[in-house]
Amino acid sequence: MKLSKRLFAAALALMLVLALAACGINNTNNTTTTAPAVTPTAVDYKGDTIKVAAIKGPTGMGMVNMMDNDIYDFTLTSDPTEVATLLATGKVDIAACPLNLAANLYKKTNGGVQMLAINTLGVLYLLTNGETVNSLSDLNGKTIYATGQGATPEYILSDLLKANGVTAVQVEYLSEHSELAAKIATGDCKIAVLPEPFVTVATNKNSAVTVALSLTELWNDAHPESRLAQGCVVARKAFIDSNPDGVAAFLADARSSVEYVNTNPLAASAKMVEKTIVDEALFSIPADTAEKKQDSAKTEKANAVIGRCNIVLIEGAQMQQIADENYKVLFAADPTSVGGALPDGALYYGA
Repeated sequence: MKLSKRLFAAALALMLVLALAACGINNTNNTTTTAPAVTPTAVDYKGDTIKVAAIKGPTGMGMVNMMDNDIYDFTLTSDPTEVATLLATGKVDIAACPLNLAANLYKKTNGGVQMLAINTLGVLYLLTNGETVNSLSDLNGKTIYATGQGATPEYILSDLLKANGVTAVQVEYLSEHSELAAKIATGDCKIAVLPEPFVTVATNKNSAVTVALSLTELWNDAHPESRLAQGCVVARKAFIDSNPDGVAAFLADARSSVEYVNTNPLAASAKMVEKTIVDEALFSIPADTAEKKQDSAKTEKANAVIGRCNIVLIEGAQMQQIADENYKVLFAADPTSVGGALPDGALYYGA
């Protein structure tokens, strides 16, 4: 990127900040719709274009305000396997992916990748349609439906059921999130565990579907030394070693983008749709919403959806502590889920 463009962008951002300060605007309310969508400018980066891959949905949502910055070339996909291939073959430099995939890549590449940050905490929720569930103990004697058998969602759910002494429960697994979202929306099942954005897909289809429990909150209660994490950002070790300025620029922009998404959810949701990270229907409001209430309804929906996605950027020692505790649970359930062995400290950049 040319220096003149960078100076212009920086000057524009500064003018906007000064203008807001002069007007005395307090932008601490998450429901504001007037915040400018300023694309963050990387800190003093003059290197080659940084190639980034991200998975559509929560794992990629936090980077939406970086996607107009011409120092990045983004590839979006719905398939974590494709992200792994792009990174392992050197076709991208940085990738946002599931947490357990980072451990697998680290093992398969013999330490050829490092984790830069955790970017998504837990996105799993227990939904009900016609049932009352106030705690996991209420599930005894019931059947719940879930997805992700043989993968992280199953191991998280099993760990929480065990930690809460819930033994008399039957879990039926479906292969597709979309199938389960439709099943609970129609009432074909009464209790389901789903990740975002399929939580919202189900609640959009039927207002009788409610979010009863957050598995993230339950995990944090069961594992107070940690936090449930499901998404992270990794980079090729060769890229990190050869381009430290690029890594610094990326992390600076990622921090800024995450802050933008969490403080301006309505504006951020529009950008997510524009960049095809999520489907437009995700943020839809009921068609019969009164015209005078549409703006507040749209804001409320954006706040709810983005809030449930738990978008963060956690780096350094805290990243390592959280990831390590998550990996221990996954390893105990199935060692192959983290590459057959717990990763060592060299996985973590800056820790």
